[in-house]
Amino acid sequence: MRRIGIIGAGIAGLTAAYHLRKHDVPVVVLEARDRPGGVIRTDRADGFQVEAGPNTLRSTPFLHRLVQDLSLESERVWADDRSARRYVVRNEEPVQLPTSLRDFVTTDLLSTSAKVRLLAEPFVGARTDADGPAEESLAAFTRRRLGPEVLDYAVAPFVGGVYAGDPEQLSARHSFERLVEWEQEYGSLFWGALRSGTGDGADAEVPSGLFSFEDGLCTLPRALADALGDAIEYGTTVTALRSHDDGWEIKADTADGPAAYEVDGLISTVPLPALGRLSLVTDVDRAPLDDVDYPPVQVVALGYERSAVEHPLDGFGMLVPPVETTFDVLGTLFSSSLFPGRAPDDHVLLTTFVGGARNPELARRDDAEIQSIVERDLGRLLGVTGPPVFSRHVHWPRAIPQYTRGYGRVKETLDALEARHPSLAFAGNYRNGVAVGDAAASGRAAAERLLETGIPA
Repeated sequence: MRRIGIIGAGIAGLTAAYHLRKHDVPVVVLEARDRPGGVIRTDRADGFQVEAGPNTLRSTPFLHRLVQDLSLESERVWADDRSARRYVVRNEEPVQLPTSLRDFVTTDLLSTSAKVRLLAEPFVGARTDADGPAEESLAAFTRRRLGPEVLDYAVAPFVGGVYAGDPEQLSARHSFERLVEWEQEYGSLFWGALRSGTGDGADAEVPSGLFSFEDGLCTLPRALADALGDAIEYGTTVTALRSHDDGWEIKADTADGPAAYEVDGLISTVPLPALGRLSLVTDVDRAPLDDVDYPPVQVVALGYERSAVEHPLDGFGMLVPPVETTFDVLGTLFSSSLFPGRAPDDHVLLTTFVGGARNPELARRDDAEIQSIVERDLGRLLGVTGPPVFSRHVHWPRAIPQYTRGYGRVKETLDALEARHPSLAFAGNYRNGVAVGDAAASGRAAAERLLETGIPA
């Protein structure tokens, strides 16, 4: 049997390997770390359970089937009903994001003029090619269709929470493709949302909502890794790739010294900056891949006695818009309100994010300085008093790829590499979305591509 080599045991690589194994294709997964999961990592200490990376999964038909295949349904926990409630800071106070028409009418998050401007969205003309060739930023798209206040107090904080990004730099087409498609197809975001329904292939028999697992998100990659068994080789850092007539030669450094692997097909899931450091012999210009920005993010998880926090913490969390310049944090998840077992009895866990494209230098400061900043902002916004009884810091020097203007060149380069090397495929959060579900789906798509092109034969 011919086998496929997969670089990286994050969710994309694990899903690709699992899909290939279901088709009886031998695989070898090469992972530099000593554990599976990539950015998915769950830490436990002193009765607190901290997600170092992503915190939730959104149910999709694909993820639902994967959970069923891995027999994880009994371990799955759904987010508390209060998770639909989100807070956004305005005038230095958390304000609930509207979830109904009544909430929209009465909310203080938007001014009356901003509400009127938002309701006028269906009457805003769609952008055409005649408007110019320049690729539109997400900020420009939002101002044009929804108004500047919606950008400031809805889209910008949301982008900070999803991408840790800057809407002035992100591409509307590549970061929120569906919105651009709605404008092009229906002439309006309102009519697009109404006429397209969910638009994500939802199935009435598939439960919707956010979920995790009793022992955290690490449950999913660990289950995939268990299913793959000794097909995963940990502590293996790939250093060079060379294609030849019969497939690929992979060179790597291991604890036992240099190693070489011969495979018939190859799936790369490594972040694009890491791919640029590999000695990949190809005549395709890879320069656009080197320009993708992965700004640093620091995760600060703090545990408090419940009595030390004035805010009811009755929701998913709180986002801080960049226009609220007296604060430095991007936002905070009310982790212990989302799922059970995240904090001891009579305690709460707050997970705060710092840095990103908004303030990358802040994420590089030392733990003590950053924690002081986080405690200050939480004190002012949530009424937190006194020092935390628990703290955990996680540094991501390169966190989330930014789908900035011109990102089409990145996708074109990946497509060109796959066209030039039919036995090569790419998967990861730089492909078609940064969510865990998007990365997992990209792994399955990469596996399908090699199967469809006859690799292995």
